[in-house]
Amino acid sequence: MALNEVYANGESISYPVNAAVVSGNFVVLGGTAGAVPSGIVGVAETSAVVAADGLSYATLRHIGVFTGTTAEAVAVGDALYLASAATRGTAMTKTAASNYFVGHAIEAKGAGAGKVQIRINN
Repeated sequence: MALNEVYANGESISYPVNAAVVSGNFVVLGGTAGAVPSGIVGVAETSAVVAADGLSYATLRHIGVFTGTTAEAVAVGDALYLASAATRGTAMTKTAASNYFVGHAIEAKGAGAGKVQIRINN
């Protein structure tokens, strides 16, 4: 083990987040809207809770495939972004401009409201 190692397993890490984050939200920390990649991407394993320092924290998972929603048709490999310039949530879009990149679709989905499976990008 390296003497400067902080986490042996960095798959799930607690971060300060928006107080409205709930378990299951895709969360982007930092980064630039429209950029690929864009900041730290994870899915909240826990809802945000206020700590003694007054900040809200949630544990984000950085590895895996998670379910989001979209009304757009999606092909395998399409880049997906949090919709409406959000930095948290489950609604996805293929529109890069003003939106934060979260990952790629792993299965196709037709047009119309429905679920999409996303491999998060880290």
